[in-house]
Amino acid sequence: MEFQLHHLVIHELEKEADSSEAILFLTDQLMPIDEQASTLVERLNDTFVGKSDLLHGYLASPEDALFPGYFQELVDAGFTEAAFLEFSRNTMNALQLSLQGVIGAKGGYLVYADYTAYEKRTLGVFLVRDTEGMVFRRQAEAAAFDLDTTTHLDINKLAMAGRIALSKYQQDNGRYVDLLKHAKSQKEISEYFINWIGLEHPESSKELTQTFMHVVDQLPMPVDADTGSPMVEEQFREQVMKFASKSPQKVIEVEKFDAHFYGTEPKTKQFLRENEIPLDDEFRIDQSAMKRHYKHRVYAEGVSLSFDRQHLRRGQVSADGEQVIIHSPQLAEQIMDFLADQGIE
Repeated sequence: MEFQLHHLVIHELEKEADSSEAILFLTDQLMPIDEQASTLVERLNDTFVGKSDLLHGYLASPEDALFPGYFQELVDAGFTEAAFLEFSRNTMNALQLSLQGVIGAKGGYLVYADYTAYEKRTLGVFLVRDTEGMVFRRQAEAAAFDLDTTTHLDINKLAMAGRIALSKYQQDNGRYVDLLKHAKSQKEISEYFINWIGLEHPESSKELTQTFMHVVDQLPMPVDADTGSPMVEEQFREQVMKFASKSPQKVIEVEKFDAHFYGTEPKTKQFLRENEIPLDDEFRIDQSAMKRHYKHRVYAEGVSLSFDRQHLRRGQVSADGEQVIIHSPQLAEQIMDFLADQGIE
């Protein structure tokens, strides 16, 4: 089973963006675990996974923030129903305190979910809001339809969200907290969510992916299973992209990466250890950052140029002062033909 919901509770935070006052509506019981509840949380988790750039880090010490202390109490209690409800209520009260006097932040429904996805126990906290939409309603007395408005949860557009990987937290094995990373224009509005959870030593998916790709560039070429010869660089690059795209939850596990490309030789892990590179054993990949690492595009003064790392290494594309130099007989021939057609000398 890829997904299983264990506990679910929902509270409401009432707050307008132009107001400094935050009001809570706290429920006193957990939601029933049924098909609807499971579908809701699974969709929220999938929406979270679909985000390209996240922040990854650790919880602050319980002495420095309320949320981490309440979470440790939940872990110590064994995630019982009573402990889960108490944790959610206590952290909601802490959220209310952190929002007092904050202009710009808006409220919504806080969905607390304890679930297992792809065999990994997770605590998710998702802030969702209502949105208005339109529906067709069949007229009772005529063979026709009317347009009507309806209010529903905007599940596909998370306002704020965070996840804690329980096993990584208990084993202290790498960054176990994931948070949505919002645009710079929303930094002040979303900062309270980061402070509330108590995120420390954050790094983005983009930064972790860039670190990983620089490591991959320095690894030896793996052996092609079909030919028994080392892969060429372009083939290896394509295989790395393919491996990342098929990784569940967009998570790269270094051990599985090594096993896939190097068999029993942990080349990647060994390189990380020998060079003291602080990359987690598993991390969320930013596929856009991975593609940009291999394929580059520059644009200035109406001229654009696309190239990859091989072009740079082979010297086909280089720069000398203010000059960009491209060594390509085919491109040169096309430009010369264009100049001749246009009568330009």
